[in-house]
Order: sequence, then C-alpha cells, then structure tokens
Amino acid sequence: MTISKFVVLTSLLSLIALPGFAHSAFDPKLPTGEDNADARAFLDQTIFAPTDEVLGTEPRILSVSEDAHQVRFEVAKDENSYYLLFLNDNPKTAAGENQFPIAGRGNYIVKRRLSDGAFLQVKVFLQNDPDYYLRIFPDGGEVLDAGALRAGRSFVDVYLAGTRVYRDVVLPISFGQVLTDSLQRVIDLTSDSIDWGLLLPDSKSAAFSDVRSMIAAIRKALPTLPDAEDGAMDQNGRLVRISSLALQENLPGFNCSGFAKWIADGLYKPATGHFLSIKALSMKHPELRGNRWSRQVEDARDPYFGLDWTRNIAVSLMAVDRPGEALLPTAADVRDVPFQQYVQNVGYPIVQLKEVLYLLAASDPGNFYLGSVNRDFGTDPVLRQHTHVVVLFPYLLDDGEFRVAVFERNVETSTESLLKRYPNDYIHLVRVRASSAYVPPVIETASR
Repeated sequence: MTISKFVVLTSLLSLIALPGFAHSAFDPKLPTGEDNADARAFLDQTIFAPTDEVLGTEPRILSVSEDAHQVRFEVAKDENSYYLLFLNDNPKTAAGENQFPIAGRGNYIVKRRLSDGAFLQVKVFLQNDPDYYLRIFPDGGEVLDAGALRAGRSFVDVYLAGTRVYRDVVLPISFGQVLTDSLQRVIDLTSDSIDWGLLLPDSKSAAFSDVRSMIAAIRKALPTLPDAEDGAMDQNGRLVRISSLALQENLPGFNCSGFAKWIADGLYKPATGHFLSIKALSMKHPELRGNRWSRQVEDARDPYFGLDWTRNIAVSLMAVDRPGEALLPTAADVRDVPFQQYVQNVGYPIVQLKEVLYLLAASDPGNFYLGSVNRDFGTDPVLRQHTHVVVLFPYLLDDGEFRVAVFERNVETSTESLLKRYPNDYIHLVRVRASSAYVPPVIETASR
C-alpha cells in the first residue's frame, strides 16, 4: 500500500471507534466546577424562548448557590445562526486574560438557526483547548417544534485534537434534556459506547509526576548543551563523532541523535554505571525494514538511521529493567494507539501527532517517546528516509489539561513547530518509561 492511499484509509478509520479496544479502567467523574448544569437549568426558559427574546437577553454572570462556581451566560450570532454560551469561570485565569474563555472544560455552546430558531446542536468542550469537544445533535439533525425537544433521542460525536473519533453514538434522552441535564449524565448514559477514561483520564496519576520531573531537569540543563553536526557522547562521556567515533574538533556538541542519546543516558548511567554505546546504538536492522530501493543506498545514505537509533535506545533502556530477557529491536515500538493506524517502520502522520500523544498519555501514563521523522528525501531515487530525531513528553496537569514538552537538538520546541516544518510527513515512535531518578549527564568538554 502506498503512503498516499494509506492517508485516505487513516482518515476513514479515524471517524469511528475501533472495535475491540478495551475501555480504560478509570471511571471519570466530572468535578462540580466543570459542569454548569445548574446555570443551564436556571435559564431553561431563556434557552427555549423565541429567537427575538433570546437575542434581546443581556449577558450575565450566574452563581446559582453559595458554593457554586460562576458561569457567564451570553448570546452571540453570525450570518445564519445564533449561540447561547454557558462559560465556566476559569480559576487559572491570569491578569488581563478572559476569566470565562469559550474553550473551557464543561462549557456548553447551544446553536440555533437564525431564520426560524430551530435547535441544531450543542458543543461541549472536554479540555481547555478548542480541539477537544463533543457535538450533540437532536434526532433528525434539528428540532423546530418545542414539543419535539422533550421527545426522542440524541446523538454524540467526539473530537480529539480536532479529529472525530466517535460518530453518531446514541444518547437515549431528548435534546431538550441534554440542554439542561448535567454533562455527568451524558457520560453515564454513553459509558458502554464511549471510553470516557480516554476522554477525561485520571490526571492525578502518580506516573505523570515522573514525566514532569524529567521535563524540569532537562529544561534546566538545556542552556549547558553544545551543538555540533554528527555529535554525541560515547560510553565514557567523551564528545565524539557518531560516524567515526573520533573526538570532535573545534566546537564539540550534539546533533539531534546525540541529544536524544544524552537524554537516555540520564536514565542509563545511574542504572549501569556508564553511558550508552554509540556502536550499539548505530546497529542496523535490515532484516526488519527496508526495500530493494533503500538497500541500494544503505551505505551511502543510511535511510533508516533514525529508526534504528531510536529503537536501539529504547530497547537498551528496556533491557535494564528486564535483565536476561531476549528483546526484539521492535520491542518498544508504539504500534497500538486507539483510533489510529500504525504504518510499519513509518509510524503516524505528524498532522495527527498531538492526538496520538494525548491518547498515549491517557491510556498509558508515565512514558516519554523518541520520535524518528520520516519524509521524502534525496534524489535519484527519492526515498522515505528517517532524517530527524525528537524527544516527546506528553502529560496531564492535575486539573486535566493536556501538555506536550518537545525537545530536539538541544532546544525545546513544540508539536506546532514540528507540524509547521513537516506538514505532510510521518513520525515513528518508541516508548521509554519516565523516572524521577533521571540525572542529566554533565558535559565535560575539558575531557577532550
């Protein structure tokens, strides 16, 4: 199958939930401060009022009871529709920022048609991020008759990182009930069909503290790291060239591969007493990857260097925890991600990387990932070649907000930066367990 045909297949698969994927064990309960059902129930007459009356409603801030959080209600409109916004107070709001952001977890945006007032949908945000949300529709796609609002059923679509991962999930209550009932009831009524443990994962998992600990240590050490082409640290801590193992001249430092090794060495040396071997990490695995075109340029272009290098790092670290166990070079590959399709030795589209990392953090917290960017490269022939290595740390904050720390070649970047540079390319991922015992190696340039 060609890559272009695979992209089409991936797009189709992302529209439906993959059957057979086990639901998360975590049973999500939405915090009171993230559900504005009381405010919506209080304004039910406004929600269901005629269009002219709704459009004449002034914005207001509601606090239905003494212990309830604040909710801002306002009405907005565009050329064809108008919207009833129920926006939760964001306790993390900084000075000068909107205290009631539209993209806030638990916010409800009710959409009605301007011409006749028909109810079209409600959008519910799952994160403090505009790309994570539900769309709930009435049976039939719209409701005009007020009586019909209280009858029938509804349907739910779920979007993660802007991609629809569940489609037309039956919600056995009327659309009118959806508008004033709690989000928790929607969760409970669809728990057999939707894996809410993935959508609202356990952000308090202790595993995320190890990830955050490593990120903090790496960030602190970044300003000390030198940069150089073909540069890495050998198993004795000397800065050498990866290709020849000769000591670096002039301005020694790391390239992208050497930098990823430096991060891994911070786990490997405390456990073994020495750094990873460049010779071992450079070992090729032609029996596992490649084709007749790539084999012709294996020595000249080394098209799978990044793939072999990241696999070897991850398996070397895995072997520390599994002494004596025979591990395949592919043992740490990330091949099973909910709603995603893995391409052998190629990975996942970078356009879907944020979604992939979110799902990995939600389903298997406490890991970071070595990524090998795979793209069309070179001439005569043009090959899909592994040309760049990055290190990715996905995690959740205690309040459930999703973050990704991206490190590459001695600097911190972002998933947005990767997408801007590689919009049509892929990234292969291998899994490494994070640890609070991580110790960033000190660079001893004087030892040269």
